[in-house]
Amino acid sequence: MDYASVLEYFLDSEFEVQPSSYSDLDTLSVCVEIDGRLVSLVHFCVDELQQLPHFFLKDPASFGVLAHVLTTQNFGGLGSICVNHLDSVSVNFERPELAFEESIRRHVELLRSLITDSEFNQSELLREFSTNWYTNTKGMMSKSAKTLYCTSCVANFTQLDIYKPISPDSVMSISASFTALPYEGNDQNVARFFQIGARQQQKDAAGCILPLQSIDPVIPHNADGLKTWLLDALQRLPHETKSRADKELFPIRAKEFWLVLNTVTPSGKAWVGVKLSLDKKRAFPLTSEKMRLWKIEPIFVEVFNKELMLPRSGANPSLDNKKVLLIGCGSVGSEIAHKLGAAGIGRIDIVDPDRFSTSNLYRHTLEGNMTDWPKALAVAFQLQAKFPWLKADGYRNSLLDYRKRDVLSAYDLVVIAIGAPTHERLFHDYLVKSDVKVPVIYSWLEGYGIGGHAVLDILRQPGCLRCAYVEPNTGVRGLASNLNFIESDQNVVKNYAGCGEMFIPYGAISSTQTALIAADLAVGYLEGKLTESKKVSWKGDNADAEREGLNLTPRYQTFTSSLKKQPLRHPLCDICQPKDFITYQSKCGKRLYLPQTLHQKLCTYRQEEPASVESAGLLIGYYNRNGEVLIDTLTTPKASDQRTRTTFKLDSQAHQAEIEEAYTASEQLLGYVGTWHTHPQDVPRPSSPDKTDWRTHEQDNSDRPLFFIVVGIKTTSVYTLEKGKVIELSIVQEEHC
Repeated sequence: MDYASVLEYFLDSEFEVQPSSYSDLDTLSVCVEIDGRLVSLVHFCVDELQQLPHFFLKDPASFGVLAHVLTTQNFGGLGSICVNHLDSVSVNFERPELAFEESIRRHVELLRSLITDSEFNQSELLREFSTNWYTNTKGMMSKSAKTLYCTSCVANFTQLDIYKPISPDSVMSISASFTALPYEGNDQNVARFFQIGARQQQKDAAGCILPLQSIDPVIPHNADGLKTWLLDALQRLPHETKSRADKELFPIRAKEFWLVLNTVTPSGKAWVGVKLSLDKKRAFPLTSEKMRLWKIEPIFVEVFNKELMLPRSGANPSLDNKKVLLIGCGSVGSEIAHKLGAAGIGRIDIVDPDRFSTSNLYRHTLEGNMTDWPKALAVAFQLQAKFPWLKADGYRNSLLDYRKRDVLSAYDLVVIAIGAPTHERLFHDYLVKSDVKVPVIYSWLEGYGIGGHAVLDILRQPGCLRCAYVEPNTGVRGLASNLNFIESDQNVVKNYAGCGEMFIPYGAISSTQTALIAADLAVGYLEGKLTESKKVSWKGDNADAEREGLNLTPRYQTFTSSLKKQPLRHPLCDICQPKDFITYQSKCGKRLYLPQTLHQKLCTYRQEEPASVESAGLLIGYYNRNGEVLIDTLTTPKASDQRTRTTFKLDSQAHQAEIEEAYTASEQLLGYVGTWHTHPQDVPRPSSPDKTDWRTHEQDNSDRPLFFIVVGIKTTSVYTLEKGKVIELSIVQEEHC
C-alpha cells in the first residue's frame, strides 16, 4: 500500500502522523494531546487495506486500566484498541488517507472519553466484563481448556451437578465439553440434548451458580490476583445468596468447586466461571490462607437455557407454546419443518406416508444414513436432535386422513406441502363445510425452476384456497391454480424407469425457496403479524421450461411481485364474494353493485356533526361480462388529503398507489371505477365542482363507465355520466345471495 501518499495527506491535518518502527516493523505513529497528556498511537503497516486501519496505544499501563484497550502478547508495551468491528466498515481503499483519517478520529474520540471520564471508563469496563475476563485470564487456562455448558434456566443461587465430556480426547463439539445441570428441576429436553445418560458425573465435585454484585471490573492477569478478586467478590454477595451459600455450598467438602458466576452489565448479564481444585477433600476456602492451597483455573461458560438461547439464536420465545401440523415432508416440507423449528415453535407433528429414498438425496434435508426411514419419523428425529426444546413426532398418514374436527382443532396452524391439488381442494371443502377454524398454509412448487407458491387461508377472513383456483376469464372454479406459471394440461413429469420412477424436475434451490415463503407465512401468522389471508409466489427463470417446450401462463409474463405478500382474496371467488349488496341502476341500463359492508363503511364518514369535514376516496372494482360494475373496495381519507367542511383535495399519489396495488394483486382484474365523497346534506346532490370533476374523470377514462357515490347525512346517492350528462341511479333491490 502507498503509505507515502497517506503521510503526504497528513502534512496539512489536525493530526500529527509520522513514519516510525516498532520491533523492527514499519509503523505509523500518531501523537495527540488528551487532558494535558501526550498520547501516542501506533499502526503496523499492511500490504493491503482490507479494513479500517487498526491502532495500538503506546504505554497503556501509564493510563491505568482502560476499557476497550487490551494488552497484547506479541507487542509488549502496546495495548490493542477496540473501536468497533473494523472489517464491518466499508472502506474506500482507493483513498486510503481518508480511511486513516476516519480511523484516527474514532480512536482518539474513544480514548478521550475513557481518559477524561472515569465513570464512563468504569461503565465500559463492566460492559466488556466477559471479554476482559477471558482475555486477561487466558494464560491461566489449560492448553486443552473445555467449555462448561450451564443449563440452568435461572441466574440466582443454584446447586449444579457437573458431568464429564463424552469424548474427553476431543477438543471440539458439545460431546467434548463439560455440562452442568441444576441439582433439582433440570430440563429433560436439555438432558436429552446433552446426552446426560451417556455421561459420568464429575467425582468429588460441587457446582454452583453465584450471582455477583458490585464487582471490580478490572480482571487480574495472574492466579494470585484472581484468587484475591474472587474472595472480594464473595464478600459482596447479595444477602440472600450469601445465606444460601453459607448453608449449601461453603460447608461442602470436595476436591473441586465449579463456580458459575454472573453479573449484570450495561450490555446484559455476563457469565464466566472458575474451578478451584485440590488433591484432598476440603471445605470451600473462604480466606486467603486457605485459598493459597487451591489451584484456580478460569473456565469457559456457555449458558444454555431456553430463555437465553432462543432469542440469541434468532428464535422467538413466544412461539414455544405453538403447535403446528405439517403434512408432507418431502423436499419442500422437510425444509419447512427445519425453518419452523428454527423459529422456536414448540411442537411440530409431521405427517407423510412415504419412506426416504436415495432418489431424493440431493434435494432433501435428510442424510444418506436415513435411507428407507419413514420420512415423517426421520425428519422429527432430525429436528429433535438439533432443537432441544422442540417436541416433534412423525406419522405415516395422508392429508385426507385428517378430515377430523377434533384433531385439527388441537393445532394453531396446519401447513400442507404435498403438491396434490385435488387432495388439497377436498381437504379445503371439508374445512369450509365443517366450519373448522384452524388456519391452513398450502404450498407447492412447479418444475424446471419456474417458481413456487404458498397461500395462507385464515377461516372467516377474506381469501381462501378456492380464490387461488378461480378461472380468471369465467370466474368459475378451476382445476389448476391461477397462481401457476406453467399452463395446465402439459406433461411436466420425467420418467427414468417406468411409473415407479416418475418425478417433477426441480432442484434443491427451488424447494428451499418455496419452503422459505411458506415458513415465512407460518411464522408471520403465529407471531400475530398476519391477520388476513395472503398469497406469495416466487418467480424463477423460464429457460429450462421453454427448452422443454412448455407453455407459460400470462401470469408468468406479467408477474413482478416475487416474495411479496398479497391479499389472497379473489373478487370472483364464490366463497369469498359478499353475500349482501345494494344494486343501483340507471334508466339507460348501467348497473352498480355495492356490498352492504362497504356501504356501512361509507356511512361511518357521514358529516353528522357541525365540525365534520368532507371525506373522499376512489372506488376499486371490476366489470363483469355484462358490463356491470361490482365495487370490491375503496380508498379512505389520508392524513395528506386536504379537507374542509365543504371541500376536499385528495393526495392523488397515495390513493393511486392503492389502485395499483389492487390491480397487481388481482392479476389485473381490479381497477379504478369511480370516486366517492361526503356532503353535509341530508339528501346529497352533486355540486357544480363535483360535476366538473366527474366529467374530467370521464374524459380521462373514456373506455369504461365510471360511477360516483355521494354520501349524505341520511341517504347515499349514486351517479354516472352518459355523454357528459350526469345521471342518478336508483336502488333496484337490496339482495342476499
